[in-house]
Amino acid sequence: MKKVSFTNPVCRGADPWMFLCGEYFYLCCTAGRSLWLYRSKDPSKITAEGECEKILAFQPREGEMWSKDLWSPEIHHFSEEEFPGHGGWYLFIACDDGKNVNHRMYVLKCEDRETPFAPYGEPLTGERYVPKKIESETDGTFNTGWCCGQTILRHRGKVYCMWVDEVGRQTMDFHQRDRIALLKNPWTAGDAGVIIKPTEEWEMHGFGMGADGIIRPRVVEGGTAVYGDAGELYVVYSGSGYWTKYYALGQITLEGDPLVYEDWKKEKEPLFSMSDTVFGCGHASFFTDAEGKRFIAYHAYLSPDRAGGRYVFIEPYRIENGRIVIGDGSGKPAPLDTVQTVTVY
Repeated sequence: MKKVSFTNPVCRGADPWMFLCGEYFYLCCTAGRSLWLYRSKDPSKITAEGECEKILAFQPREGEMWSKDLWSPEIHHFSEEEFPGHGGWYLFIACDDGKNVNHRMYVLKCEDRETPFAPYGEPLTGERYVPKKIESETDGTFNTGWCCGQTILRHRGKVYCMWVDEVGRQTMDFHQRDRIALLKNPWTAGDAGVIIKPTEEWEMHGFGMGADGIIRPRVVEGGTAVYGDAGELYVVYSGSGYWTKYYALGQITLEGDPLVYEDWKKEKEPLFSMSDTVFGCGHASFFTDAEGKRFIAYHAYLSPDRAGGRYVFIEPYRIENGRIVIGDGSGKPAPLDTVQTVTVY
């Protein structure tokens, strides 16, 4: 193992999903029509020409309900013990046909059981680049409603799916919710509970009628599970509109049943928000380096007006007194000239 140093941001990208498998760090991000999976032994060079490998993980064909707007991809591994007969690597993603109202969640299975670095396809038939829609056997509104931001949460030997849905589209009650359900298999969910609603002032930026006559929602989205060393379970999520500089990270902590709203304790203030030079910090993933040190990958803008698009940042984090502490603990991104260090193979 060796240590490498870098400064942020590390690359362009939105909704970064970064993880370590073997000696490689992997990254996938939101895309329009083609989803690429990158890998490198140095996460700071994850998309650098000559420093990484990439593979076309998902190339949907034209004319389908899942052909466009490939949002918030995540890759997870399930064991045979968790889902007998369905172990392997899975790609979770939300897509539509170019119309946002048709956004739904899908899952694909990797063609290679041993590595995530291969094309993905239909979990049962194996047809390449064809996803399977995630559905519920008991909740019809889940099967027909808008949703995105799917992720996996594990607790006490059970596997849950979390995602974002919406209420009151194009009304003044328009808002998102983070929901959770027990998974029967990678594409079948049970009864769903709500675990996050927009309730705090910091979550409200971007809500309301725009100059174009379209109402934007109150946003809570992008929840990701974070696990403590003694079995503690946290979810870090994003609040406020991603199209604003106020997009920020919040935290809830489990104190009982994952399916029960009241059993999640919500922090009143944001966990991590904009600085004077980095804006709209949100949609994080969490991983460890080669020696087990904890890191967060999040996206942000380099200007308050969002010029230049979103970039991927990597900083260390720790868990301290029941709270996720990112970087130096200021609750703000580190200055751009801060040298970060990560251990690689």
